Amino acid sequence: MRDVLEEENYQVFCASNGADGILLNEQKNPDLIVLDLRMPGMDGIETLRNIRKADDNVIVVILTGYACPDTIRDASDLNVSEYLGKPFGNNELLDIIGQAFEH
Repeated sequence: MRDVLEEENYQVFCASNGADGILLNEQKNPDLIVLDLRMPGMDGIETLRNIRKADDNVIVVILTGYACPDTIRDASDLNVSEYLGKPFGNNELLDIIGQAFEH
């Protein structure tokens, strides 16, 4: 994913877990976050809750291999811009990020 985004001239920062993602958000102040719901340790929803405490305006795209209605509702309540189901192709990723920036 990183290579695909960098080829499109996005500056990419990666975190391997929710706690690192929260810290990275505070340090880098990104325009957009691509967030997987399943991560080691803290899950994506809890990570997003913590990110929203510091930044309610950052654009968030959720990646998920499972679309449980409760999880989708929780994410929607946290102002998620777009969802992308796994598996996905490179063009789908780029399209959904483009759509998120248009909102």
